[in-house]
Amino acid sequence: MDVGFSPVVAAVTTALILAGIAIYLFATVLLTITSVLGRRARAGRRAGRYTSRQGNSSDNSSSSMGAG
Repeated sequence: MDVGFSPVVAAVTTALILAGIAIYLFATVLLTITSVLGRRARAGRRAGRYTSRQGNSSDNSSSSMGAG
């Protein structure tokens, strides 16, 4: 008496497991990239880079850049 799974069930199960692993890896890579880029942008803002915000003009006439 054979109680094992049929080959079709085994193939579908394997495909679902592999798809789940692929989705998990993709989400992990995406979160890692956005986290790293967010940290770099925050560090840049703290250091004084990226001073223009959306809605503000990007004119730097009051900055001391280039003064000499």
